[in-house]
Amino acid sequence: MFNHSKWLTVLCVAILYITIMCSSIFVANAANKPHMPDPELDLNQQWRAAAQQDAQWQRYFALSESLAAQDQTALQAELSALKQSQPTLPHKHKQFGFDPQPDIAYLQSKDAAKVAAIILSFQTPSGGWSKRTDMALQPRQPGQMFGVEKNYIPTFDNGATTTQLRWLAAFYPYAAKGLQPRVQKAIAQGIRFIVAAQYPNGGFAQTYPLRGGYHDAITLNDQVMVELLTLLRDGATAPQFAMLPATLRAQAIQSFELGIQWLLQAQIKIDGQRTVWAAQHHPLTLQPVAARAYELASLVSSESAGVTLLLMDIAQPSAPVVQAIEAAVVWFERTQIRDTKMQRDATGIHLLPEQGAKPLWARFYDLTQQRPLFVDRDGLRKNSVSELSLERQNGYGWYQTQAGAVLSAYPRWRKKLAAMADPGHLRKVDKQH
Repeated sequence: MFNHSKWLTVLCVAILYITIMCSSIFVANAANKPHMPDPELDLNQQWRAAAQQDAQWQRYFALSESLAAQDQTALQAELSALKQSQPTLPHKHKQFGFDPQPDIAYLQSKDAAKVAAIILSFQTPSGGWSKRTDMALQPRQPGQMFGVEKNYIPTFDNGATTTQLRWLAAFYPYAAKGLQPRVQKAIAQGIRFIVAAQYPNGGFAQTYPLRGGYHDAITLNDQVMVELLTLLRDGATAPQFAMLPATLRAQAIQSFELGIQWLLQAQIKIDGQRTVWAAQHHPLTLQPVAARAYELASLVSSESAGVTLLLMDIAQPSAPVVQAIEAAVVWFERTQIRDTKMQRDATGIHLLPEQGAKPLWARFYDLTQQRPLFVDRDGLRKNSVSELSLERQNGYGWYQTQAGAVLSAYPRWRKKLAAMADPGHLRKVDKQH
């Protein structure tokens, strides 16, 4: 007689054995796999523990945590009132949905007043704004997230926060009398938010309150640092920010000057020579650090051009500022790709000879030979852009032209410098080179 119970037991034991063996193989394979960078985790949190030894950093972290809790508490209060467990998402937009540089005719329109009210509604309780969120369609609703991407609420990435503050400052003179106090309050809160976000050493993380991972790195990528420092400078000195309290304008210029000092300290030296800057720098050591898998620690051309132009705008540059500019210009001149045009099509990126073409620079340069650096999504370096996957060739800006503005501005800057009252200033700088 066939014993069903016995055979069922044998079958279960066999299945269990196979499961255990497959699991063992999977774990072994996983252990032998090379580490793949995780953009959210790769900048570990050990640096925070080291910084916590300093009282100034302790206060910084405490305020960051307090503001993060403030944002969360406000949202949770709305959800509780609505008896809603999960927040809803606002509408997504590639940028923000409004023209970041409106003309006077538009600022006087009813539509501008509507957009102003929407922008105000999306300011987080902590004082910032988010990215890729439509802020021209309709006001934020109770129980709704302040942005579409949870790790960027709020943020300085992609022009977020600085763009909203500049738009509101431009709109302020044309706002109705009843709306002006709200606009002024939002601008002041936003400037205080940026001042609070600045690290004690002068740098800025990509997002604030702090999120962890590579977001905590001091970020020049996508002009974050330059945009923040330019806004702080304008907040302190430009007429459109005259509505701000004098004490806050004084804080803004102090933060600007601290940020400039950070830039001077962080300029990367290779073989004893100053070069340019990285897209991300370590919060404490200031060394270049990686971000996403295809964004290794490296020298960057576009963001460094932005830094150099910012330094050139300083009316009375110190000798260290002049030295930083001169070194960056030398680097841009040496690394430019002349008489070459970049062409992108369905088959990828092609570099074609063209006499008199605008100079090109690679987006990244390695930290040893200072040669163009190309990296695919798997984190592996390639010798040329043509060796990248087609998706990465066409989905990323591997060549830039922004540094051309530096070389164009340099002769005018030198002429202005030569006209300064101190005739010995240039000689002193030249001796340092």
